[in-house]
Amino acid sequence: MRGLRRCLQGALLAATALVAALPAHAQTQGAPLRIHVRGSAQIDAVAWTEPDGFVVRGSVIDDARSPVTEAPLSIDAVTGGGAPVDLPTAEACAADGTARVREHRASQGGYTITTDERGGFCLRGRAPLANATLRVRFPGGKLYEPAEAKIPIENHAAPLAPVILRFDPPVDAIDLDRPTVNVTVALRIDRSGARGAASGATFERERLPVVIEDERGTKLAEAPTGGDGRARFELATEGLGGAGQGVLRARFDGTAALARASVAQGVVRYAQVTLALSHPVEPARAEDGVPIDVEVRSSGGPVEGGVVEALRSGEPVGAGAVVAGQARVIAAFTAEREGTVPLSLRYVPAAPWWIPGAELAIDVPVAGPGMWRQLALGAAVLAIAGWVLGGWRRAPKRAAARAGDEKPTAPPGRAGVRIVGPLDDATGWRGAVADAHDGTPIAQAELTIVVPAFDGSGVVARAVTDDAGEFSIEAPYRNDAKLVVRAPTHSSYEQALPPPSKLGIALVTRRRAVLDRLVRWARRQGAPFEGPPEPTPGHVRRVASRVQQHEVELWATRIEHAAFGPEPVDERIEQDLGASEPKPGVSQLAP
Repeated sequence: MRGLRRCLQGALLAATALVAALPAHAQTQGAPLRIHVRGSAQIDAVAWTEPDGFVVRGSVIDDARSPVTEAPLSIDAVTGGGAPVDLPTAEACAADGTARVREHRASQGGYTITTDERGGFCLRGRAPLANATLRVRFPGGKLYEPAEAKIPIENHAAPLAPVILRFDPPVDAIDLDRPTVNVTVALRIDRSGARGAASGATFERERLPVVIEDERGTKLAEAPTGGDGRARFELATEGLGGAGQGVLRARFDGTAALARASVAQGVVRYAQVTLALSHPVEPARAEDGVPIDVEVRSSGGPVEGGVVEALRSGEPVGAGAVVAGQARVIAAFTAEREGTVPLSLRYVPAAPWWIPGAELAIDVPVAGPGMWRQLALGAAVLAIAGWVLGGWRRAPKRAAARAGDEKPTAPPGRAGVRIVGPLDDATGWRGAVADAHDGTPIAQAELTIVVPAFDGSGVVARAVTDDAGEFSIEAPYRNDAKLVVRAPTHSSYEQALPPPSKLGIALVTRRRAVLDRLVRWARRQGAPFEGPPEPTPGHVRRVASRVQQHEVELWATRIEHAAFGPEPVDERIEQDLGASEPKPGVSQLAP
């Protein structure tokens, strides 16, 4: 399992290269906007009647299955038709379900109560509530979104003993490539929690049915508890759904003496990705690009999303996006002669639940230069020989640059500016802006040439790319000028302005940039933050929570939401995450 989790962490690091981004908001002037990313909360509770009242008992947990402590809750009651119900005076239950902590009188908004250090709460009303449903509300806060749960009150003639369920051990990752996964649910009975029960009453916890469900409410399995109070399941992974995020929920429906109980566990179902050629590769000239059609599959069927890269001697020479389990990779490289060239194909995931499998080694047949190309090369040799013989004193003429003359190149994988070729017009720059990892053209990218200035912006020229990512910008060349490139969903890049030429500019998405920031931070900190094989936001967040470094935990949570969440990451969010990066002294572990 440890090795599988390491694979999952490695896949998480690569995911941000391909997460779809929405258009970013327009930039505004003034101080940076502070962005607070909040996690989700979940209320798990049960309620039942007693001869002289009712009991509601539960807990509040976050999306990492950690307790939400000191969470303020409001509790009211409604009928089946939604009409409000008058509430009696109530008292809070202690951890054992019996002790009176303080009295709660119903106000206009119902009862108010606060969760304990385990995220739990318990309330006992002093009069029965028949045919009613309790509404438990958590208003949220700086770290959590609001949450609400509707809890029907079960009618019982006798007091019930509270029951607590838990996954033991917790199941947070499921490998779909294994035929089954073992799950154990522990059931504990609070023997002192049923007020009015006979002194010394005993409750059997053997042969109690426990049901496992998924996030859709589909029943996966049912098993009785053993003498140790544990129900053991062997779940077939083929019935758990496809790769992705999900939930396992265990529930106990109660008996005449035991209250109902349930517990939910967030899981990630992951699968390994395998590559295969859709058909043999047809011979083609390597300089023009060799099309390679690839099938991308997992144990659950075709894979959606991600990129297949082609590498030659470890260097990328082409890439293609994965759509419905298919990818077309155009591999462009230089081949000295006709024959076969060894390449390798690898999968780069777009989501953490896809685990890249072994690279696929292939031999690509390449054709030699065609007859017309050989004639052109021969003519070029004769022309050069004539130029040499005709005289050494003539100045060389700049060859005209024509669109399409440059060879196709693989995405560089990092931000930068590359000189593709010369221009006839020595006063300007032409070229295109593309994604550094998948080569997609970037529209509406702004290019600015800036020179030092004591006042004003220092901007001497500006251009915006078209839908194909292409641009044209004119300005006198200066050695002290800078080229600044900005785009809606990509990190800004700037460098010294190259001489007038044809340029290829690559930018990195802000999602990948913020994740790279966390990786660099964790590596500077070292163990346990670094984590094998690559640090991820989830790993850093869990370590920070364990060692009570709350600033680091919050920062890692915000990085995780920015890198993998549905909202776009604009320049302000990226700058805010950079400004809030924990200082080196903040995250030192306590001795």
